[in-house]
Amino acid sequence: MSKLFIKSLIIINLFYFGCGDPIVDINNVEYNPKIAVEAYLYPGKDISDVKIMRNFPINKKINESEIYLNPTDNFVNAKINGNALLFDNVSKTYYYNTIDLKYGETYNIEIEATFDGQKFRTNSSTTIPDSGFKILNNNLGTIKYNTENIIIKFNPSPSSDFYLFSIIADSASPDNFIYDNPFLPNLTREDIEKNFNSFLYQYRYLQNILPDPTKTYELKIEVYDAWFYSPYRVIVYACDKNFKDYFLSNQFLQQFDGNFNEPKKIMQGDGIGIFGSAIIDTVRFILIP
Repeated sequence: MSKLFIKSLIIINLFYFGCGDPIVDINNVEYNPKIAVEAYLYPGKDISDVKIMRNFPINKKINESEIYLNPTDNFVNAKINGNALLFDNVSKTYYYNTIDLKYGETYNIEIEATFDGQKFRTNSSTTIPDSGFKILNNNLGTIKYNTENIIIKFNPSPSSDFYLFSIIADSASPDNFIYDNPFLPNLTREDIEKNFNSFLYQYRYLQNILPDPTKTYELKIEVYDAWFYSPYRVIVYACDKNFKDYFLSNQFLQQFDGNFNEPKKIMQGDGIGIFGSAIIDTVRFILIP
């Protein structure tokens, strides 16, 4: 049996008990051109890395230069609360540096673009969560693997019930992989190199949190969340409804019974993707043998 990443293995095993038939017929799918958007707003930070792209028909050879829509070739007009976004030719993303993003405020995005000989329009809005989210232990110090608990404590925002934890090993490599871990203890260096990103990119989330800033919540980083002896950053996101809906509906398109869900629609008009917001904070620790 091949050595699979533990989270994938759990999900696959659950599917075996499903009663549905996980088959999607893509042969008769009608192509509808869409503006594909990826944009997140964070209070206290500039608007940056706004990706405005497009979709393509199935089985069409894609020219990478056509994926990202730009003002010159596609006549892109993108605004947030009426402020025209600027285009970075190097990163192929849009930005704006002088909007003071505030807690609890609602922001609207409007985009026009032309491709396939047609003009398309999309729009959406996001409300940044209210202030109140606070990490209570930003520096957890040095922690011995599988001996000491790694617990993140926080007070929630009064308007967010969904929290995403991005767990990042800052110096990950096959040399400092934890080969004697209790879940997959017989992995070889070749296994790690072949599936490196599966071990590197980890996340956890908490949902249905009571949005009361006087309450304290905890998340324990388990041993299957950290696969390297390394300094770590855990970036914590207190998410708005768009962020939550997009993450959950796009991560879990297939139900345990084999049937498929349609992703939540966040972009209106001719758009797909995400326009969301979150409050972010960071926790650090060092994992040692």
